[in-house]
Amino acid sequence: MARPYLGGSSAGIKELTAVSSLSSADSGKVFMLNSATEFATTLPAPSNTGWEATFIVKAAPSGANYTIVAPSGAILGSVSAGAADDVADTSDGSDTTISFIGGSSVAGDYVKLVSDGTNFYIVGGLGKVAAGITIS
Repeated sequence: MARPYLGGSSAGIKELTAVSSLSSADSGKVFMLNSATEFATTLPAPSNTGWEATFIVKAAPSGANYTIVAPSGAILGSVSAGAADDVADTSDGSDTTISFIGGSSVAGDYVKLVSDGTNFYIVGGLGKVAAGITIS
């Protein structure tokens, strides 16, 4: 059954294997990052209030990083690491990129984002190690 979200009921799981630009119709999707050569994914403008997505590492990056890039606004929030009370990284308020770091991030690391119409907020995220996910 389709889940209603901003942009229609196009929710589901989508595998990303190359450079991608997302749109408002991608709201509610879970994106599996899966490639032997890592890549960048550009978010839609944050003006889509309520837009949300989850990004999960399917194939661990090795030689480069998977990056999630905001075209405007900022990415705010923090990502936890596997150890109790360990913060992987926290936004300084002007950051626009989340990176799943090659050689540190592993399959299963994830970040969930939601937009308030101005910025993107990290509302969930977990990396196995503190150096596996960075916000810059």
